Amino acid sequence: MRLSKVLENVPAEVTPHGSIEIGGLSIDSRKVRKGDLFVAVRGERADGHAFLAQAERAGAAAALVELEVSSPSLPTVRVPSTASALPSVAANFHGDPSARLAVVGVTGTNGKTTVTYLLESILAAAGRRTAVIGTINYRVGGEVLRSGLTTPFPHELQEVMAEAVSRSATHLLMEVSSHSAAQGRIAGVRFDVGVFTNLSHDHLDFHGDMESYFAAKAKFFREYLPAGGKRTGMAINADDPYGKRLSREFPGAMTCGFLRDRSVFPLEVSMKWEGSRIALHVAGREMELRTGLTGDYNVSNVMAAVAAATLLGIPPDAIRAGVERLQNIPGRIEQIRNPRGLHVLVDYAHTPEGMDRVLSSLVGLGSGRLITVFGCGGNRDRAKRPEMGRVAALRSDVVVVTSDNPRNEDPDAILSDILPGLREEGFLEARGEVTWEDGYFVVIPDRKSAIARALSIARPGDTVAIAGKGHENVQIIKDRSLPFDDRETVRGILAADG
Repeated sequence: MRLSKVLENVPAEVTPHGSIEIGGLSIDSRKVRKGDLFVAVRGERADGHAFLAQAERAGAAAALVELEVSSPSLPTVRVPSTASALPSVAANFHGDPSARLAVVGVTGTNGKTTVTYLLESILAAAGRRTAVIGTINYRVGGEVLRSGLTTPFPHELQEVMAEAVSRSATHLLMEVSSHSAAQGRIAGVRFDVGVFTNLSHDHLDFHGDMESYFAAKAKFFREYLPAGGKRTGMAINADDPYGKRLSREFPGAMTCGFLRDRSVFPLEVSMKWEGSRIALHVAGREMELRTGLTGDYNVSNVMAAVAAATLLGIPPDAIRAGVERLQNIPGRIEQIRNPRGLHVLVDYAHTPEGMDRVLSSLVGLGSGRLITVFGCGGNRDRAKRPEMGRVAALRSDVVVVTSDNPRNEDPDAILSDILPGLREEGFLEARGEVTWEDGYFVVIPDRKSAIARALSIARPGDTVAIAGKGHENVQIIKDRSLPFDDRETVRGILAADG
């Protein structure tokens, strides 16, 4: 594609380089391919303008810059902001693929992945071919393409959407992270429906405070939904305080929640280990649903998915069939079957509110003790660490504190941040030879050993909840990603025990 076409509607003086043929886009000089347009973005750690020579050596055909470059090493076009131009450039290059898809954006602290999986199953039951961009992976029609950031950068995002169109997808479901909204990564995507699940303490290392965090989420509804030029709909969890604020701002939104003044609310809910039966009121109609998911928070996720599907015009029978077909979601309260009579579950919960929802649900299902294994990620919001310890103590009988993804932090320092919350709730640290009774915690930095300890003290009927990493199959320690999967670790330990 000619550079003049790639930069259509972008404020730039293309002459005299408009006729240059562009074969791809890149913002990383290490990933430049021959014929690429290298977009020199200024990031937190590096400035792309410093790598123009490397991009030329790698075969870039031209560069997009925002700074005046003396004696550039390859043809350059200057724009006011390369970061702001990138979404339009990417949409132009890939043929504006979201215009040919029905696009649903799901945002919130917790529940994004579950809602997209539910919608994917519903749309499949309705005969639609669906692409998904999310935390676990990117896929089309159930076939995994690759994995990456929850919401990728604009040039990658448009590339995935173009691939979805080429594979005959009709719908796209996208998890919209607060980072991507704040940084403008979702600009250029034409959304049809926006879903808000909830907002709770997370990512404050990036946003600073809850109001800024909420502003990033609200920006999706205020700016990005209408910018696409489609007739848009909104599904909002109005039980959440921030969701209630959004629903007041957008009175035409379809609301979900447990109160009967919502557009979607439950008439009756019955939960067991095997799943839930939910009788829903949906915009004046009743709908009976069965799902393999359990917990009140998953009832909220089901309601959000049902509301979004209704906005998309999916018939009730397909909604019912899609919800029923989805029996589990990778790393989301995922049960590990075993012959010992234990309820062993792995979940991605890594915020205080997320863990509280999961553990509260498990307390309501089980008759034995609840043994919780968890840690906190490094290089992330430190303020939530003691709060997670407090939640674990409030909901659990025994707690095993361990490493999550320490990244570049000292694992012991992370563990030390967690412990005050446990102690404030009266939990005692188990030292030496102790009888494991209620109200004890132990610190075992090695995650495999921590999981093994929890399983070793569990008795038939007990529940072992392993929280924080969920579907992840690596543990990030400094600059290394080491193979580690909580689910496979549990299976290996149980198999070794016979």
